Order: sequence, then C-alpha cells, then structure tokens
Amino acid sequence: MDKLMNRSWVMKIIALLLAFMLYLSVNLDDGASSSNKILNRSSSANTGVETLTDVPVQVSYNEKNRIVRGVPDTVIMTLEGPKNILAQTKLQKDYQAYIDLDNLSLGQHRVKVQYRNISDNLNVVVKPDIVNVTIEERDSKQFSVEASYDKNKVKNGYEAGEATVSPRAVTVTGASSQLDQVAYVKAIIDLDNASKTVTKQATVVALDKNLNKLNVTVQPETVNVTIPVRNISKKVPIDVIQEGTPGDGVNITKLEPKTDTVKIIGPSDSLEKIDKIDNIPVDVTGITKSKDIKVNVPVPDGIDSVSPKQITVHVEVDKQGDEQDAEETDASAAETKSFKNLPVSLTGQSSKYTYELLSPTSVDADVKGPKSDLDKLTKSGITLSANVGNLSAGEHTVPIIINSPDSVTSTLSTKQAKVRVTAKKQSGTNDEQTDKETSGSTSDSDKETKPDTGTGSGSGTNPGTGNSGDSTDKPSEETDTPEDNTDTPTDSTETGDDSSNQSDENSTPVDGQTDNTSGN
Repeated sequence: MDKLMNRSWVMKIIALLLAFMLYLSVNLDDGASSSNKILNRSSSANTGVETLTDVPVQVSYNEKNRIVRGVPDTVIMTLEGPKNILAQTKLQKDYQAYIDLDNLSLGQHRVKVQYRNISDNLNVVVKPDIVNVTIEERDSKQFSVEASYDKNKVKNGYEAGEATVSPRAVTVTGASSQLDQVAYVKAIIDLDNASKTVTKQATVVALDKNLNKLNVTVQPETVNVTIPVRNISKKVPIDVIQEGTPGDGVNITKLEPKTDTVKIIGPSDSLEKIDKIDNIPVDVTGITKSKDIKVNVPVPDGIDSVSPKQITVHVEVDKQGDEQDAEETDASAAETKSFKNLPVSLTGQSSKYTYELLSPTSVDADVKGPKSDLDKLTKSGITLSANVGNLSAGEHTVPIIINSPDSVTSTLSTKQAKVRVTAKKQSGTNDEQTDKETSGSTSDSDKETKPDTGTGSGSGTNPGTGNSGDSTDKPSEETDTPEDNTDTPTDSTETGDDSSNQSDENSTPVDGQTDNTSGN
C-alpha cells in the first residue's frame, strides 16, 4: 500500500477525485438555494392574512347545575395561509371559537380558547388564547321587586303616590356568590312630567349595595308598575288689609280684591292645614284717588306656590270736604240743605233680645245736590238706620246708615249710634206668658195716643219707617203669636193710621223700636 501511495500517478488521481467532489458540492448547494428562493417567491404570491373580529365564544358545560364566569363574549382570530382557502373560510363562516369545560371541577381554571371548522393549511392565532374562568353551582332565590322612580318628575301641581308592582316577587338565578351580593331588585320607571296615573311595564334588574348591576338572570324579566299621580292644589279665599297712610284729607272706604280665591300648590298635609290666606297687605301710602293696585300674594308656610302670584285690589277713597262730590256735581247748580232731628231706627232685631238706642236719639244731616232735587226732598225722603242683627248682649257702637236719593250726598252730624242689647228671660209657664201678653196689650192701648211711639207698618210717613217695608215685627203677628214679641210694647198695638197722623218734623225714635230701613 505504501509503495502504491508513493507512486505519483496515484496521487494525481486522488487529487482529481477530491477536486471533482468539491466542485459537485459547491454546485449542488447553489442549486438548492436557488430552488428554495424560487419556491418561496411562489409561496409569498399565493398566501395571505385575514383577521376575524368579534368571533363569539361558545362554552360547553353543565348549564343546568353550574354557572361559569370569566369567559369573554368574543375573541379575535388571525388566519394565515393560501388565499383561496382564506377566501373560502371567510365566505362559509362556519368557523367557531370555543371552550370545553365539561370535564372540569368547581373552582377557578386557566383554559385555552380553541377553534374548529378551519383548514389545517391555515395558521390560526387567537387573542386571548388563554382565559381564567370560575365554575360555580347554579342557585335561585326569590326577591321582592321595588319600583324605582323620581317623584319630582311629575307635572307641577301634582304628586306621585306609592307604586304597586305585579307580580310582587321574581326569581333571581345565578352563582351563589352573586346571589349573596343582591341588595336591591328594582323596576325602574320614568314619570316624564306625568299628570295622571302611570301604568307601565318595567325591566327588572338585580343590584349590589353599590347599585352595580349583577350578572344574574331574572324571571320574569318585566313586571307591571302602577303609580298614582294626583293633583295637590286647592282653592282658598283671600282677605286683604290696609297698610300705610293715604294722602292728606283722604279716607279709605273700601278695599275690594277683584279675585275672590287663589290656588295653592303643595304637599297634601300642608294643604289640609290651610283654609284661607288672610291679611294680605295693600299699601295705600300717599293715595289720593280711587284706583286699582297690584298686590303680591304671599306663599304660606309649607306651600310650594300660589296661583295667581299677584292680584288686583280696587281701592275706594273718600276725600274730606266732599272734593270728590264737587267733581261729580255741577258746581253752579249744587246747593246744601239741612235736616234737623232725623230719627234713627234699629234694623235686624232678634226676638231673643230687647234693644235700646242709647245715643243719639236724633241726628242732623246736611244734604248736597242739585237745587231742583233738594226742593223736592223732604224729611220723609231721608231715613237713618243702625243694623243690630249680629249683636250679642251688651252695649255696642254701630254705624248709622243713611238712605237718601241717589242724586244727592249727605253728611251726618254723628256717624255712629250706641245700642244696648239685653237677652230676654224665658217664660216659666204658659200662664205667666198669657199674663204678660194681657199686661202688654193693656200697656199698649194706653200709649196709642202718644206721638212717635211706634214704628208701625201702615202708610209709612214716620221718618224712621217710611222707606222701610221689611219690619221684623208686625202688630198683627204679635197679637196672635206671643213668641214673636220683640220686647217692645209699642209695636204690638199701634196702627198705620196713628203713624200717619204724626208730624215728620217732631218724630223721635223710641227705645227698642223695631223699624227696619234699608241702608245705602
């Protein structure tokens, strides 16, 4: 072997073989690289990438007895591979993402999101590919439903009452840990400026103590809710009072609101306590003539608002010195005529009392008006009266009312009368009452010839009664019915003829007379 290797031609042959092998080796590597490059270029031209979003995740588990939490609703899947397969997969849309929990026990687990119905020639990437899930026992409990609504959302002037819910209770199903967190089960209603009873179907939600919605199911999902809505206003009368001082020489004779009532709005318990708004001040400071004044209506305590908020009050004034009368009467034709010792009669007397006119027994009057009217006016055309209808026993001061023609104005020397009212004693027996009747009749007959002693109901020429006609006690009635006697003997027997024979100028009132005269 050594001898063979020492020969030159052998070494040359070996060198030639090595060179040839080296040549082949280099050329084969270059060819393989070129082939791979050609294949890669062809593959890049025919492959693509497709991203599928919002792919629903299906979960396989025992739904009857278990609850699973932590599974995402959707995942994102990215597909890479031949374009024709990608197009076919996207078009068929039968691919799925799923999680298999059938063989897992209760508790927490890390599970892989899997996929199916996708070609093996495609590379698939799922995000998220691993999820943490909790498997719990399914449980159910019953809860009462509470209607939830904003009472302030009703129309102004109305209030919402207590709601009724049907059915009253619902079944809430979920994981035991979730049911333990249920603090409220509510049916939410929007009143939306309601002015009448609201009846709606409302969705029921289960909330924890922080009012966060819980992942549970509710059966039934909706309930019927009825909320009564009622008006919380009522009308009440109003009353006004004078405030401030009018101008010099001006007296306020009347404050008359042009609105009798106002509407008050507020809670029911506050409305029940208020029957009237009185003492509404009317500022008459510096007023010199009759006029209308705007007055704000105060809002009582506990009341939300008043409607209208402002009323109009008519203020009537009387200027001293008859300034207003002078404006209404032709100055060149106006004259004044005086009437002396006009009697004052009492009106509105009750059979339960006796009445005595203490003062004045007569009043003077200055009457102003056109001369033609004054020439026709006599003492019998003017009557004075004092209304005692609302008086109780005791001494009282009442205004004197004058009744005269509309074309004239009158000024009295005294504007008030003092009256004593005495309660009658009840008769003990019918015999005593009969004796008093007989005694009264005898006394009356003795007084028939005295002047100015009765009011009568005859011809009406007596100044105290001539313009009346609404006498409270008629002689014929008193004779037949003792109970109607007004404690004035002179009223029971006097006739119209006696009254007509009395002089107008000399007639004076009698204490306790029962004439009624109509006032101004």
